Amino acid sequence: MVNEDPLNASAQVPDDVLEGHFVVVANKGEETKRFIVKLQYLTNPAFLGLLERAREEYGFRQKGVLEIPCHPQELEKILEQPRNESVGDGSKYD
Repeated sequence: MVNEDPLNASAQVPDDVLEGHFVVVANKGEETKRFIVKLQYLTNPAFLGLLERAREEYGFRQKGVLEIPCHPQELEKILEQPRNESVGDGSKYD
């Protein structure tokens, strides 16, 4: 058994997750889908609303992949918004 350092994040990141991205799982009822999300969405008000919903439902005790209690289609709609729209802090998506 390998004893991995929990602070070594690179040992825990899946190969398909590029730098500047993170993984979330949208899960509502029987519908579950994994998403790789750019860090820039952390300033998107709609995405922040989903994170607030996750905090209310799960608290801060989640470990590993962040689970968001929503239908995958709801998250897809947020992630498909044009990248040139302004976000919460006035910056623009790349």
